[in-house]
Amino acid sequence: MTASVRVRVPATVANLGPGFDALGAAVGMHLEIEIEPRRDSIEVMLEGEGADHLPTDDTNLVIKSMNAFFDHVARRPPGYAVRVKNPIPLASGLGSSAAATVGGLVAARSLTGRTVPQAEMVALATSMEGHPDNVMPALLGGLVVCYRGATNELQHFRLNVSERLVPILVVPRLGFPTEEARRVLPSAVPFEDAQFTASRAALLVGAMTSGAGSDILAEAMTDRLHEPHRLALMPETAAVHEELRAARLPVSLAGAGPSLLLIVPRPEAATRAEQVRRVCRERDAGWRVFVSEWESAGATEG
Repeated sequence: MTASVRVRVPATVANLGPGFDALGAAVGMHLEIEIEPRRDSIEVMLEGEGADHLPTDDTNLVIKSMNAFFDHVARRPPGYAVRVKNPIPLASGLGSSAAATVGGLVAARSLTGRTVPQAEMVALATSMEGHPDNVMPALLGGLVVCYRGATNELQHFRLNVSERLVPILVVPRLGFPTEEARRVLPSAVPFEDAQFTASRAALLVGAMTSGAGSDILAEAMTDRLHEPHRLALMPETAAVHEELRAARLPVSLAGAGPSLLLIVPRPEAATRAEQVRRVCRERDAGWRVFVSEWESAGATEG
C-alpha cells in the first residue's frame, strides 16, 4: 500500500434552478483528506465545518465510504490515521455529503493502489450518496448533465463552464435536511410547468457554456418544478431569493437549499456580491457570501 494519501474534492451545486436531478457543477471550495497508514489502529481527526459534532468512528461518511471501497476490492488495510479538513457548510445544498463520499472512495482507491475504472467509482458513489448530480461533478469537475440510458443505466455528459462567468454562493447559518426538502415535492406537475422548465434548463446549459449575460442567465435559472415547493419550507431563503429576483439577478436554490447560487458575468462579480451582502445584512440568518470559481478538475490525488 502507498505511504500516504492526499485527496481534494470540490463542493458541488446540483439542479442550478431548472435542471432538477439532471444538472450539477463543481465549484472552488474543497474537502481535503490526508491519510497516513498505521500498523493496527484507526484515528479520525476533523477540522472545519461539522468538526464539533460529526462522528469520528466508522459511521463518519468518509470512513464509511472508505470501508465500502475496501469491501468492494476485498482489501482492507490494518490501520490508518485520517485527517479531514472541511470548509463546505453541511446540509446547505453545496454537496458536502457527495464530497465526503467521493473523497472516501478516492482516498481508499489511492491507499490500496487498486485500479478501479471511473464508471465503477461513479456507480459506487451514487449507490451510497444517491445524488448523481452532486457525485458526478465532484468526481469529474465541470458542468455535468446526468441522465438514464435506454436500459436505465446512469449516463453523463460533461462540459466546461465559461470562464466569463463566476458563481456566488449565499449560505445561511442553519442548514436544512435534503430529505425533508425532497418529501415536499409533488408526484406530478402541470404540462405547462414541465415545458417551461425544460426550456429554461436547455437555455441554462447554453448560457453557462457560452458565457451569456445576466439577463439571459436570470431567465435561464428560473424553475417551476421544485423551487416553489422548497422555498415554501424556507421563509428566510425565500425572502432573500425573492428580493434578488426582483432585482433581476440570476439566482436559484443551491441544490435543495437552503443556500442560494448566483451566476454572474465576471466583471459584475464584486458589485453583485456586495449587492447580495446588503440584502443579507438586513436579515438575521447569519448569511455568508462566497465569491467562488468553477472547478474543472474534480477529485484529485497527490
